[in-house]
Amino acid sequence: MPVRITAVESGSIAETLGLAPGDQILAVGGEAVADELDFRFKTAEETVALKVRQGGTIAEHTVEKEIDDALGVDLEEFRIKTCGDDCVFCFVDQNPLGLRDTLYFRDGDFRMSFLYGNYITVTNLRERDLARIVEQRLSPLYISVHCTHTPTRRAMMGHRTQDDRLMEKLRFLADHGIELHAQIVLVPGYNDAGRLVQTILELADLHEHLFSVSIVPVGLTRHRRELMDLRPVTPREAQQLVRLVRRWQGYFRETIGRGFVYVSDEVFILGGEEFPMEEEYDGYPLMENGVGMSRDFLDELEFQAEEFPEALPEPRTLTLATGTLTADLLRQRVAPALERVHNLTVQVVECENLLFGDVVTVSGLLNFKSLKGALAPLAEAGGVGDLVLLPPDVVNFEGLFLDNRPGQMEPADLSRALGDVPVEVFAGDWNEVFSALGADAVPA
Repeated sequence: MPVRITAVESGSIAETLGLAPGDQILAVGGEAVADELDFRFKTAEETVALKVRQGGTIAEHTVEKEIDDALGVDLEEFRIKTCGDDCVFCFVDQNPLGLRDTLYFRDGDFRMSFLYGNYITVTNLRERDLARIVEQRLSPLYISVHCTHTPTRRAMMGHRTQDDRLMEKLRFLADHGIELHAQIVLVPGYNDAGRLVQTILELADLHEHLFSVSIVPVGLTRHRRELMDLRPVTPREAQQLVRLVRRWQGYFRETIGRGFVYVSDEVFILGGEEFPMEEEYDGYPLMENGVGMSRDFLDELEFQAEEFPEALPEPRTLTLATGTLTADLLRQRVAPALERVHNLTVQVVECENLLFGDVVTVSGLLNFKSLKGALAPLAEAGGVGDLVLLPPDVVNFEGLFLDNRPGQMEPADLSRALGDVPVEVFAGDWNEVFSALGADAVPA
């Protein structure tokens, strides 16, 4: 199908050709264009032959340019491909009603994996998709593997066929030099124990191009309406998993030079285990998947603490709102470091998840209602402090909570609900927090 132009950059090659919003790209070099990503790839040449529908007529242009020069057009957003699976643990199926439409969409698009690091399965990857990935070097890709044992994988992921050719597809991509990262959502009774060992060993055969395997515990909410009965990972199982992965990492570091297998921070906290040191994360390639965020956070706190002010001008109280999973970490490791600043009192407020249920303990899934539920009693008693600091992952890239209701959308709404106490999302710089509390960012 043709791809429509949505904007033309002033002074660009496209403007010189007379292209305008609404025109359609029919072909580049005699080949149809699938989407904007495909267009960028096909126009990265010194000579580009365009076939365009302009104002109702079809025109052909030949452009001579530097190989890296862009034509200067924006194209319509491509339609995202849905996931080809129906996993028994899919979080989308566990969402309550009334959230934003995007939270009910199952993304299974390899282009989104390349562009944004989204984890996808390979079930809906066709031969032409695999060929395009290799030709256009759409690397790295992030793959949700979960299990390599076909019967278990079929049971977990709702496959209608006997085999989705997972390992065949991964080998094809690896053999053609595509960098891969794999994920395992650990579901007790399905892909743990021997199945987990089998999965790790089979993925390890691809280690030259499959660079990591991250293991995250299954997330379950109270909204599993008529869904299969599953249970969460227990603290004992988390502890055992951490110790098993440490042994695996010792072996892989000796044989391939990196840890290869990693577990999410949630597993360490659940098991009461200390986070690995920075060097054990091999450069933090999986930070967005919750692997290493806590170690990086604590190390950055220690680094910034060297430049903390000696004191605030007058007494101030900082309130740290957090999910139940990380509350003790903030109380034991973060609050004492901050309270070395004279005149600063830090209180940690543990917020139960009122949207998904108390079994969901991570901060990133707290919503407006959950935050207000924990903070409002303090505000009514005059004890919420001078600044409420929210976790960085509690809002999306637009600065919005999970709630989809007017007046419950963003931190400013929460501030009003708490009597106009300042509410900010932590952006990574503690001296900015001190400045918001009335201190100069320069150390005394």
